[in-house]
Amino acid sequence: MEMNQFSAKTFQRKIDAFCQLRLAPLLEDDELLRLKWYMHTLIQTRKSAPRTSGKTDWDVVAAACGVDAKLLANNARQINPAFDAIARWIRDAHPSATAATSKVLQTQKTPRTQAPPTVPRPASRMPKHPTAARPAPAASTGANLEFPEALFEVWEDPADFSEALQLHLRRHGETYWTLYRGIIGSDDTTDKNTLLSWIEGRRIPRTTESFEILSRIERRYRLPAGYFKAKLPHPSRSASGFELSGIEPAERRRIAWHLPEDFNTLSFQKREEIVDWVRRVIISGTTDYRKYQAAAAKQRYAIRFPGVSYGGRAPRDGKIIVPANYEQTWVEDPDLLSGVIEAPPALAMEMADLVRFKTSALTSVGFQRNGVWGEETASQKIEHLGLMFGALAAARDGEVKGYGVPVRQLTFGLLIFPGV
Repeated sequence: MEMNQFSAKTFQRKIDAFCQLRLAPLLEDDELLRLKWYMHTLIQTRKSAPRTSGKTDWDVVAAACGVDAKLLANNARQINPAFDAIARWIRDAHPSATAATSKVLQTQKTPRTQAPPTVPRPASRMPKHPTAARPAPAASTGANLEFPEALFEVWEDPADFSEALQLHLRRHGETYWTLYRGIIGSDDTTDKNTLLSWIEGRRIPRTTESFEILSRIERRYRLPAGYFKAKLPHPSRSASGFELSGIEPAERRRIAWHLPEDFNTLSFQKREEIVDWVRRVIISGTTDYRKYQAAAAKQRYAIRFPGVSYGGRAPRDGKIIVPANYEQTWVEDPDLLSGVIEAPPALAMEMADLVRFKTSALTSVGFQRNGVWGEETASQKIEHLGLMFGALAAARDGEVKGYGVPVRQLTFGLLIFPGV
């Protein structure tokens, strides 16, 4: 197949396959992710890898993707074929971008006293190849700019959060590494891999610190306040990470819905005042929220898990204690399934295994997980899963209007079906 027949996405997948086959044995996982992201940026912006005296400039590549320059240079023979393929794809599929790049290189060779030529901005629509209109700022200096210049001013706004983040990175000629260095301070705890996971759509911001990082990106790219948060899949979901020491987890989750995002930055006295007001007016008052909560609390539907406490303290050995007469305590009458009932032994064992797996310091051999649950997270997950299974078991024609699944058939295996 001719190189110029590949679309950007198809060619990007081929580069990913090359990296996984040839480069994965040579680099660590995070190093490979950064280098792949840098190659994606080259493809999306139609730019070849920087070269000096006919050879790849590994110092510039290292500054752009955050991988050690010596490591890249030592593996040049394995990495260069990917850069060469990108250059050929740009030349064959986008000759105008190649011509513009050559013109940029000629401009950079002119004396300092000569003013660079002015480039007209697009007036009515987004250019097909933004880099053909204006050269992107160098990756090694982009992080030093507080407000990097946009390559184009008109764009089609995506609804997806990660797609919007990718768009504005391309729009300002930045990689995730230059963005990270430009917005993350020495006192911040946000990791560069967290930022990369947002861009690739693997994770979404949830904590108060993450929302602060989004605000910095919006200021850096001169976007309206709240631009990125409005594109999150659950924009009305309460944030986590509020400093609410001394408050029980269940009450903390209710209060979090009503706290401002800058709560942690306020004075201790102001925070106490806000929490007191939320408790007095919203949680215990006569507001619409309180009326809704009081009515919802009367609709009891949940599955209790014996041996796995709601305090998040799963048995260390993963075992649960099942009463001897447990078989006789099942509730099978659909009219009674709107109450709080105990889980059948099989489901209780599944929950105990899940909590043990997500809370243990190390995973079992052959298993992987994304993150570890702390005590509060485990408590919340057990409660939420209990409510979910309770809703599945609740009678269809009752007050809760559940799904009517027989208790004996409840299992975590139901979650593999999209309909559930």
